Amino acid sequence: MQNPENHNGFIGIREIARLAGVSTATVSRVINTPDKTSPKVRERVEELIKEYNYIPNQTIKNVFSKTSNSIAIFIYDMDNPFFITLIKELNQICLDNKYTLLIMDTENQPEREKDYLEYCISNRCAGIILTEGLNYNIFEPYKNQIPIVSMDRRTKGLYSTVRSNNREMIHKIIDYLYNLNHRKIGFIGSGKKFDSIESRFRGYKEALGNKNLQIRNEYIYLPDKNGLDFETGQTALGYFMSLSEPPTAIVCSCDLVALGVINEAAIKNIRIPDTFSLVGFDGVLNKIHYPQITTVKQNIPVLAKELFELAVNPPEVPVVRTIEATFIHGYTCMQIDAT
Repeated sequence: MQNPENHNGFIGIREIARLAGVSTATVSRVINTPDKTSPKVRERVEELIKEYNYIPNQTIKNVFSKTSNSIAIFIYDMDNPFFITLIKELNQICLDNKYTLLIMDTENQPEREKDYLEYCISNRCAGIILTEGLNYNIFEPYKNQIPIVSMDRRTKGLYSTVRSNNREMIHKIIDYLYNLNHRKIGFIGSGKKFDSIESRFRGYKEALGNKNLQIRNEYIYLPDKNGLDFETGQTALGYFMSLSEPPTAIVCSCDLVALGVINEAAIKNIRIPDTFSLVGFDGVLNKIHYPQITTVKQNIPVLAKELFELAVNPPEVPVVRTIEATFIHGYTCMQIDAT
């Protein structure tokens, strides 16, 4: 092995070129467009790259390229296991396709989203994936500069969207509870206008109407804060149990809220489903919580695949992809006597 002239522990493209007896442009062509080089030169350069474990400087490469092999995902809530599961699926897809996944923990703050957006543009990201959040119109001026795809976020038709069939699955939940003789069904949502939660809330009201059940305002819990966390479930339980006539079943906007309800019920010695039935949404807690929550399982692998494809191969006209979810019969619901 020859001794390259590297002073920082990394061998650079100049050293590879010198050792191969070619120009740096030729080394770059071997790496990026090998079909444009001769087999003899390509073999010599590739052998040196392998021998010295040369890794191209991606930052420098990005400067001379219109895009990089990086995709950014803007995450609303890093505490929610749904988003962590989505990140894991997307990360594996990116690795399989030679992309790097950049995780932007936005907490739905417009200033953070703006800073991250500028970072993505300056680093020539190949695409941006927006998850749950409010629409601050931050991204609209850049829609022609970088591919953007959303999941569960209003986009005014500007970007492609991937979502689960939220409303239809809530209809299935209400049908299931109705067949268990539940007529007093509560809902825990959010006071903020998150697209997926509003869709589930509309499904709740539609399904009750289809069953000729009264939509009782006292059975709807919409906290002023985001409403998609553990604490919301805790406070919602206290609210429902304070009613003179509590609901016999509660539909939660996500599994994390359902978990908050379950934990608070345990503290107060309230038995589920003996006292009331409970249903979640997402299907991400089955490996960490027993007994299993009755819930809707979103098809996260397919959601991740569609998001990736639309980010790296954006269609000329934005599309909407709706992914089928699955109802999961758990152990947090029971049949009650008909009234």
